[in-house]
Amino acid sequence: MSNVLIGITGCIAAYKAAALVREFKKENIQVKVILTKNAEKFVAPLTFRTLSENPVYTDIFSEDNETSTEHIALSKWADILVVAPASADIIGKFANGIADDLLSTEYLSLDKSILIVPTMNSRMYEHPSVKKNIEVLRDRGNTVIEPEKGFLACGEEGNGRFPNIKLIVMHTKRILHKSSVLKGKKVIVTGGGTIERIDPVRVIANTSSGIMADAFIEGSFLKKAESIKYIHGRISIEENIVSQNLKSETTKEMLDALKKEIRTSDLLIMAAAVNDFKPNYSKNKIKNSNGISLKLNKNIDILLELSKIKSEAVKIGFALESEDAVENGLRKLKEKKLDYIVINSPVNLGKKEGSAVVYSKTGKKLVIEKTSKYTLAEQVLEWIKV
Repeated sequence: MSNVLIGITGCIAAYKAAALVREFKKENIQVKVILTKNAEKFVAPLTFRTLSENPVYTDIFSEDNETSTEHIALSKWADILVVAPASADIIGKFANGIADDLLSTEYLSLDKSILIVPTMNSRMYEHPSVKKNIEVLRDRGNTVIEPEKGFLACGEEGNGRFPNIKLIVMHTKRILHKSSVLKGKKVIVTGGGTIERIDPVRVIANTSSGIMADAFIEGSFLKKAESIKYIHGRISIEENIVSQNLKSETTKEMLDALKKEIRTSDLLIMAAAVNDFKPNYSKNKIKNSNGISLKLNKNIDILLELSKIKSEAVKIGFALESEDAVENGLRKLKEKKLDYIVINSPVNLGKKEGSAVVYSKTGKKLVIEKTSKYTLAEQVLEWIKV
C-alpha cells in the first residue's frame, strides 16, 4: 500500500481535491492532506479529514500537531507529495527555497518523488516568472502536469484549469510503480471491435468492449512507456486518458492507421477484435420485406499485411479460440510473423477478468490464471522483451 501526501493551495479549484482524495482511496492508497492557510478559505479541513480518514495538517505550529517537527514525520511517512492544485505562489516558494508554511517546509524536507499540478488564471500561468519557476522544478526532477485549457473562474478561456482527476491518479501511480521495462518505448495498442458495413444503416459488428486494450494501455503507461497510441474500433468504455486516441471503425481504416505508425513504434499490442469477414456493400438500404441472404467474403488480415512492412516493432497478437486453442494460436504466431501470441477464450469478451496462455516465437510459455485483465496485462508486459 502506498502513502500519498496531498498539498492543497488557495485557489478556486481547491474543492476538486476532495474528489482526488476519494479516487486515491478507491485505489487502496493511504492519503494525508496539508492545507495552506489560503486553501482553508476555499475548503474546510473537516471535508478532507472525513474523506482521507486521517488528520489534516494546516500549520507547523498548530495545536493539532503533536510536535513542531511534523513536517519531518510526514516526509518519512509519504511515498510521494502531490500538490494539487498548485498556485503560482507555492510554485514560486518551491522554486526559490522559501519555507514559511507547512507545505513549503515539507517540500524542502522531502527526499521522495514530487508531482505538481499548476492551477491558476491563464495570464498568471503564462507569465515568464511562473514559466521559469516551473522549469526550475522540472530540472530538479519534479513531475509537472500541464493544466487543461477551458473556461476559467474569471469567465475567460485559456490554460490553467485543474486537469482530469484520473490523469493525476495515473501519473501518481506511474511514479510509484517500480517497473520501467518500457521506458523510452513507443507503444501502439489496438482495441475494441471493427465493423463492416452492409448498407448505409446496417453493419456487422462484434461484442468486444475494449477492456483488454485499456488494460494494456494502463500497463504500458505505468511501466514508463514514452508514448501510447490507441487505435480503436467501437468500445463500450471511455477512451483512456493517458493515450493518444485514434478511432478507426472498419478493418481497412485500422490497417491504414497502423501502416502510418508501425515504422516508428517499438511495440504493437494487437488487442482489437477484427472482423474476419465482410459483406458486399449495398449503396442503398436493403429492403427487409422478404428477408435477405448475405454473402460474406474473407476480410483483409491486418497482422498478415503488417508482416510485409519492414519494422523493428515487437508484435503481440491475440488468438480468441473456442477449440484447438493452442494449435490455432501457434499457427497464427508463425504465419503472421509475430513475436508473441496471447491465447484466450471468447468467455473473456466484455468481462473485467480473464485468463490466458502466452507463447513467444522462441517457444517460451507464460500461463496466467483467471485474474483482472489489468493484472494480466501487467504480467504480459513484464514477461516480454522489447
